[in-house]
Amino acid sequence: MHEAIKTTSAPQPRGHYSQAVRVGSFLFVSGQLPLDRHGNIVKGTMAEEAALALENIRAIVEAAEGTIADIVQCTIYISDIEHWVEVNGIYGAFFSEVPVLPARAVVPVKEMHFGAHIEIQAIAFLNRP
Repeated sequence: MHEAIKTTSAPQPRGHYSQAVRVGSFLFVSGQLPLDRHGNIVKGTMAEEAALALENIRAIVEAAEGTIADIVQCTIYISDIEHWVEVNGIYGAFFSEVPVLPARAVVPVKEMHFGAHIEIQAIAFLNRP
């Protein structure tokens, strides 16, 4: 059975999708842009944008009663691979206390919604029915 996960601690979807969908022990988190919880785009450094997208993922995973240690895979869409060192530093700090780092893919893209420079999606395994 599928279950939509919803939280007001992260931006609400602006389209026809859920913040996350839980199927059994798996949680599929939709791509998160650097939006504040009210849905406003936050333009800043790449580090600031990456940190906000990751915090949105944390809020959604926690709404499903998980932690960032439950995240098993991330896909990062980045507008310019030149920013990768900065993004990788924020990503590393975010997951610094996690015993097993998630698998990861980085995909350079031309442009994203609302002029964002990064979008991150994640999959978590909650190991709880």
